[in-house]
Amino acid sequence: MAKRHRLVVGGEERTVVLDDAAGETLVTIDDGDPIAIELADAELPGFVSFRVGGVVRRAYVTRDGASFDVTVGSRRFQVQQVTGSGRGRGVVGGAEDAPGVISSPLAGVVVEVRVAPGDVLEAGTTVLVLEAMKMQNEVQIPLDGTVTAVHVEARESVEQGQLLIEYDPDGGDE
Repeated sequence: MAKRHRLVVGGEERTVVLDDAAGETLVTIDDGDPIAIELADAELPGFVSFRVGGVVRRAYVTRDGASFDVTVGSRRFQVQQVTGSGRGRGVVGGAEDAPGVISSPLAGVVVEVRVAPGDVLEAGTTVLVLEAMKMQNEVQIPLDGTVTAVHVEARESVEQGQLLIEYDPDGGDE
């Protein structure tokens, strides 16, 4: 299933789509062609080996606050997730939501609703899957919380910004 991320790489905002299909990972940056990448080895902390087109490459990754410094060969990049005003959005992009609500990041059709009122979730859990332009996108809860209302069901068409899920960001009575 494809996961879409909005990242700032070297000062430029990019859309990166990761799609695990048939045992390989396809990476698409902006509107470019998909590139097959295979993780070859995770060595010492911070060192990663991966294969692109049969060529093994190495990267060194360090965390610098909210961003990551990535060095591949002689090239160095600073990478950070686009967060708007610090509020998380989930896997697919779109307008940022206030804590307690999840709205549709794009127009599409709900493929699957994975939660129900009362479910206690950790941040990053997929709450539903949307299909737009023949691509399935996971929508995730940005904070730990308890689902209080689900406003859509499978096969329902939704518009960008439409309210999908409400949740208690404090986790309710946990």
